[in-house]
Amino acid sequence: MVSANPKKPTNRAEIGKIALILLLGFFAGAVTGVILDRLTGVSFFSSYLLREAIKFELYVIKVELQFTPASLIGLVATLYFVLKKG
Repeated sequence: MVSANPKKPTNRAEIGKIALILLLGFFAGAVTGVILDRLTGVSFFSSYLLREAIKFELYVIKVELQFTPASLIGLVATLYFVLKKG
């Protein structure tokens, strides 16, 4: 079966790979922002955009997610490359 849209993922494995790549782009943007802040001496890229972190609490694991300008730039750049490359 041929997909009508060639850029649309066709199975769950591709969707999982795209989600993992976007998460890694989010983290790479955050790390790059911290490095740029340290080099320039200005704390713009690592400033928090939300008052509190988004929290996911499971029985054993607690995950907190905080958005910064650099992490969102990394997410948008990664999304662009994923959709451009297909």
